[in-house]
This record gives sequence, C-alpha cells and structure tokens, in this order.
Amino acid sequence: MLSRSAVSSCLALLLTVLPTAALSVMGGGDVAFAPKGVGKVVFKHEYHVTVKGNTCANCHDKTFQMRGEASLYKMDMAILTKGQFCGICHNGIRAFDVKDEKNCKRCHKE
Repeated sequence: MLSRSAVSSCLALLLTVLPTAALSVMGGGDVAFAPKGVGKVVFKHEYHVTVKGNTCANCHDKTFQMRGEASLYKMDMAILTKGQFCGICHNGIRAFDVKDEKNCKRCHKE
C-alpha cells in the first residue's frame, strides 16, 4: 500500500504532465473541405488556436463535433452566411465576414 506522500507525489506528477500532454496535441491538424465549383478550403487548427487564441471548447462540440470526417458536415455558403459553422465567428464582428465577396479567397484556394 502506498503512503499518503507517495500518492500525493503521484497526483502532483499527473497534474503536471497531463496538461502538457493535452497542449501538445491541441489543434488537431488541418481539415480540408472540397466544395463543388469553388476552391478547396483548408481549416488550419494551429492558426485558430495559437494565433487567434481559441480553445477547443470555442468550437467543439457546439459548432463542430470532434469525431468524423470533414465531408460529414453539410455546409454551404447559404448556411455559413446564416451564422452556422464557420459563420458563427466569421460574421464581420469577431472575424472577417463570410458574406463579403472580397473575402472569398481568404478561405477558398485554387
């Protein structure tokens, strides 16, 4: 049986290591969307997390589920411009507006 001090030491070590481990995988990598008729969209987790300061909870699981393929999301510009998916933040207030045609190439790449 472990002593109280041994249990406390183990717990302290876990509390030190677990947050570091979680941060090392934060971001999830890029997610590509291939809408028909327009350029591919690549969502860059690293940019949105490290540069823009978002956390996982900002988008998951309210806006996007953390499981499944990007192709499972039935997105189109009509849905985004109504404030769903990316349009929640990209509304012209929090981030550039998906409704403004000048911003198309910010997401859609040839």
